[in-house]
Amino acid sequence: MKTYPADKIHNLVLLGHGGSGKTAFAEAVLFNAKSIARMGKAADGNTVMDFDAEEIRRQISLNTTSATCEWQDRKINLIDTPGDFDFIGEVMQGIQVADAALVLI
Repeated sequence: MKTYPADKIHNLVLLGHGGSGKTAFAEAVLFNAKSIARMGKAADGNTVMDFDAEEIRRQISLNTTSATCEWQDRKINLIDTPGDFDFIGEVMQGIQVADAALVLI
């Protein structure tokens, strides 16, 4: 496993309301960074970020999930958060560990 100095590691939390495309955006980033071979879809139940049986059944994120990719010799940790306000605790966990946030509308 490759090691990275702290200044080359970035923790990016994805924020937005339910259905704003956070999980789809994460899939696209992972695919373009060649971390995954194909993009999954929440509707098909085959995304990297939504792997829990209940998430697949409901087709929404229920838990904060992370995935890693490499881009331009930097390690990017994507933190996908739920969009439903009922899971605000999960969102707060993601925000606490992030260096930056991307808000999807």
